[in-house]
Amino acid sequence: MRIQQKSTLSKSPDFVRRRLTIAVYLAFCCLWALPGQAQQVGGQIPRIPEFLPMAHTIPQTQASPIDGEWVITSIDKRIRIQAGRAYAVDPWLHMFILKIQPMMVVIKDITRTQPGQYSGQDLPLMGAWSARLGSDGTLSVSVNGALGPAQYSLMPISQDDPRAFAKEKRGNYKPDQG
Repeated sequence: MRIQQKSTLSKSPDFVRRRLTIAVYLAFCCLWALPGQAQQVGGQIPRIPEFLPMAHTIPQTQASPIDGEWVITSIDKRIRIQAGRAYAVDPWLHMFILKIQPMMVVIKDITRTQPGQYSGQDLPLMGAWSARLGSDGTLSVSVNGALGPAQYSLMPISQDDPRAFAKEKRGNYKPDQG
């Protein structure tokens, strides 16, 4: 008489973790290979950069005290905030697959919600963007993105209206007087 034993290997946490790691690795390899194959087969696979609009296609809105050039401190790349939208100045690779090129809009619908507070839509992170201007001039940004919350800082490089920016930092900017 034979006794059959059930395998406990398939239920162990290490086994599940290894299978998940392998699945994630294979998925990553497939995604990494797609852009190269798209060029080899005549561009039949959509290219990732085409998902972000160019600055000239997003209408400008009202100028704000934060209009100017900024650096995203975590990746050391520059963006320009200008009349309701922000676009890339430097190119970068976002999440290994999204090629962000200069003049691509990365934040749209930027509006001043109250003194030193701004809201908008972060396009690469796919979520609601909110920023708070500190007295040191940096913008503390939070994004409720599609892959979860994200936070980063923007450091000012140059402002279109330095006087309005200084007033906004102090909390006494009035939109009608500039």
